[in-house]
Amino acid sequence: MSRSLVVRLTGILAVMFVLGAASTTTDPDGGHIGYMWPIGLASGVLAVAPRRWTVSLVSAIVTLASWTFLLGDYPLRVALGYGIAIGIEAVVSQRILTVGWTRPWRMLDLNDLSRFAVACVLGSASGAACFALTAALYDYGVPWRVGAAVFVTHLAAQAIVLGLFRQADGQAPAYGFTERLSLWVLTVGLTTVAFIPTDVPSLAFLITPLLGWVAFRAPAREAMVQLVVVGTISSALSNRGFGPFSDGEVITLNPEFQHLPLQAFLLSCAVLSVTFSMAAGMQRRSAAQLIQERARSERLVQSARGIAIIGTDNLGRINLFSPGAESILGYTPDEVYGQSTRMFHTEAELARHAADLGCDPTYVSVVRATGELPPGTARVWQFVRKDGIPRTLSTILSPISDDLGEFIGYVATADDITDRLDAEAALEKALQTERRAVKRLTEIDHVKDQFVSSVSHELRTPITNIVGYLELMMDGVYGEPGPRQIDAMTRIDLNSRRLLTLIDDLLTLSSMENIDTRRRRSEIDLRSVVNRAEEIVRPSVQQRELTLDIEVPTDPVPFVGDAGELERLVINLATNAVKFTPNGGRIVIRLLEGSTEQGPVLEVEDNGIGIREEDRSKLFTRFFRTSRAHELGVPGSGLGLSIAKAIADVHGGEISASSVYGSGSTFRVAFPATLQPVTLQPVTQQPVMSEDRPQR
Repeated sequence: MSRSLVVRLTGILAVMFVLGAASTTTDPDGGHIGYMWPIGLASGVLAVAPRRWTVSLVSAIVTLASWTFLLGDYPLRVALGYGIAIGIEAVVSQRILTVGWTRPWRMLDLNDLSRFAVACVLGSASGAACFALTAALYDYGVPWRVGAAVFVTHLAAQAIVLGLFRQADGQAPAYGFTERLSLWVLTVGLTTVAFIPTDVPSLAFLITPLLGWVAFRAPAREAMVQLVVVGTISSALSNRGFGPFSDGEVITLNPEFQHLPLQAFLLSCAVLSVTFSMAAGMQRRSAAQLIQERARSERLVQSARGIAIIGTDNLGRINLFSPGAESILGYTPDEVYGQSTRMFHTEAELARHAADLGCDPTYVSVVRATGELPPGTARVWQFVRKDGIPRTLSTILSPISDDLGEFIGYVATADDITDRLDAEAALEKALQTERRAVKRLTEIDHVKDQFVSSVSHELRTPITNIVGYLELMMDGVYGEPGPRQIDAMTRIDLNSRRLLTLIDDLLTLSSMENIDTRRRRSEIDLRSVVNRAEEIVRPSVQQRELTLDIEVPTDPVPFVGDAGELERLVINLATNAVKFTPNGGRIVIRLLEGSTEQGPVLEVEDNGIGIREEDRSKLFTRFFRTSRAHELGVPGSGLGLSIAKAIADVHGGEISASSVYGSGSTFRVAFPATLQPVTLQPVTQQPVMSEDRPQR
């Protein structure tokens, strides 16, 4: 709880009690309402207090109000009824002003003014109704007269006092100290002079323009204070029998209505002062916002160094030339102000835009057609700098209208894209060169593949003949060979078969990398592929005294692919393991079932010599052989693993290798999960060779 707020609210309630007691004790004879009771102070206290204090404050207001009427010799029941009525009126006004405690009480726009007026009227009406009801219940005066008098007097009191409690807007006065002091002297003096004499024409009409001037020039809070001062002076003097509202005709009115002319005057002063104050505040805030927006716009224009901003009037004469425009075009603002933007463009440039826009090739027509394009449409213009160098700018031209919708000029924002276009042109030229180089390399690679395939086919036939004749010679068809001849022919046969294996590998790899090759694909069981590969690899395993284990699922493992190619994939990986596993070692061919998220997996694991770290990144490169293979003198072409990778790629799989040097290796092929239906097409299948083809 804020101690200062408690002190302020306590002080206001004390002032309310004193003024309320004064109003009830100075009632005209026969009066029943407590003339000019300070209801605005009660409503204002509730409007500025925290919501959680409402019940306590309302209780205090009702109690203090009841005591003021008791001090004025009102009957106890009437005093209590009037106290409750004032509490109800204060709550109604407060709820409307603060929209049920959700907003602070302020006066910033027409909605706030309307809410203020409704709060005063409905609050006064609710208080008048409760006063009239109390008068009817306890036969205290004429109810309708009581209600009418309360409504007018409370409406004036609310309108005059409530403005003091609105949230401060922090506005500075629009005048200096001298004018401020003069206005205060005039307000107090003129009000006093107008309400002292009773036998001269009234001067009260002079007060309203003075209050209007104060409301226009002074901050809202100060204008409300002067309004309260006018109300206090006029009410105090009228109660003493002074002023234009205390003449004989007014005194003859019913006691309830004797002070209504003064209340009407004060109400008109409140309407004038509050309305002018709010309008002046709105005007000052709008002017301040306009100045802030203008300063912000100027800062934006000044900070936009990389963008040219050029503004013109309705005749196309330049009246805005940003630092960015100065930097890009080389002109200073003094050199271009008042000139037409036509100075930046050539005739050829205007003709080009006129042809694109379908308008006359005049500058005015081109600008008008450009301005009629959809907002934000950018066009590429060529500007001529002061030094004659052309620059290419991406320009957005936007028409400008004033508050009445009248056309007042254009503003153009332009981004210098000359360097970007030059870079794009250079990049496009480089890309064209690169495309030609790639095309040439592709042609060379195609010719190379054709050459390798052609030479391989040409070599295969004579080498096959050599192997065939060697078999006949070793069988003694051309005479029984001697031991030395058999040894020589055995070596020839071994190397010939190695050449055949190399040729088959080259033909297979060429087939794998040829995207035009048609393949026979169908749904197969990968278990059968593994079993057939085992039959081919098993003899090599037995010659080396190795253990070969096959681990396949009991259920079929369906997959769509080329059975021959997949069989070659398994054979190449298994043969590779055989060549690099010492005698007595173990090799495992493992097939794992797939799932909806992951396809089947093929693993070939051995406990052989392993692969060095520096060799792993090149394992699947054509003709690559590991440093360990060279050290051990293991023969091979270096194509086995590259063929395996090509087959895996063709089938959408991913091949990888893991190894611990000296402890063995594991090659893993992960196939895709989804079975893709394919059209069966004939293809010439290369025979699967069973000869040893070491890779590593």
